[in-house]
Amino acid sequence: MKKLLIISGLMFLLLSCGEINKNDFLSSDYLKTLKENQEERAQNRVDYLELAGLFKLDSSSNTFGKNHSNKFILDINYLPSKLGAIVLTKQGLSFNSVGNNHITDESGNEVISIKLDIDANGNSIKLYHKFMKWQVITRSGDLYLRVWDTKNPAIKAFRGFKNYEVNAAFVLKGDFKYFKAKHTEFVSSKLGINDFTDFIGKVEFNFKEKSYTLDVGSQGLTMVGDLTSGESTYGGGRYLYLKLPNTDGKVSLDFNYLYNPPCAFSEFTTCLFPPSQNQLPIKIKAGERIEKVL
Repeated sequence: MKKLLIISGLMFLLLSCGEINKNDFLSSDYLKTLKENQEERAQNRVDYLELAGLFKLDSSSNTFGKNHSNKFILDINYLPSKLGAIVLTKQGLSFNSVGNNHITDESGNEVISIKLDIDANGNSIKLYHKFMKWQVITRSGDLYLRVWDTKNPAIKAFRGFKNYEVNAAFVLKGDFKYFKAKHTEFVSSKLGINDFTDFIGKVEFNFKEKSYTLDVGSQGLTMVGDLTSGESTYGGGRYLYLKLPNTDGKVSLDFNYLYNPPCAFSEFTTCLFPPSQNQLPIKIKAGERIEKVL
């Protein structure tokens, strides 16, 4: 117990200085919590690996299925030649089934034709056929058809990304300040277009005797780019969640928790990239890398 108290005291002193030396001790509890976080993220990523298509709705009738005569072609073996069509008119969106395909809603009710209302989050309801599901989503004011396949070969093929060795030098203390009003900003995205996102505050921290800042989004989501981006980590940057205080104050900034955004897993994602002010001129050799586990 005495030894544990000494170690805890040392960690506190080092944190209060703003940085921990990479050779300092990291407790077994810390490592366990970090591992549990990584395992939880790995389970949640199945949703990204199931993605099988993303198509912009830019015409009045958008047919989709396996046949090449469709507007949107899906390379999924069990699909019929033509599954149905997303119809876009001035009155709104609707889905119409083609042939005798068995299509259901989330409650299991069979669907032949249905209106697709867009909710406050910019999404329609999901519809289902065998192992496939789809819905209409909104990005930057445009509508897209998003498709998932629970039998997507990518699910079994993917074994995870490697992580840097845990490094205490990247466990830092930061000063967080809320903006007087949230900042809405356009940032680049996987779609190749700018999309808007909100920033609610800024965290300032010191690393190797230099000061840096990061803009922080809702619920503490922080998008980070650094000099490893595109080299040993994902080129589009990485994400980190900060536990924010109710008012301006100290926060823990642990870069060992950096993880790859959804677009590192699938070409059919729409995730946002770090804004220019979150591109750090340092190498953060901590967190998730882009190299895959074999």
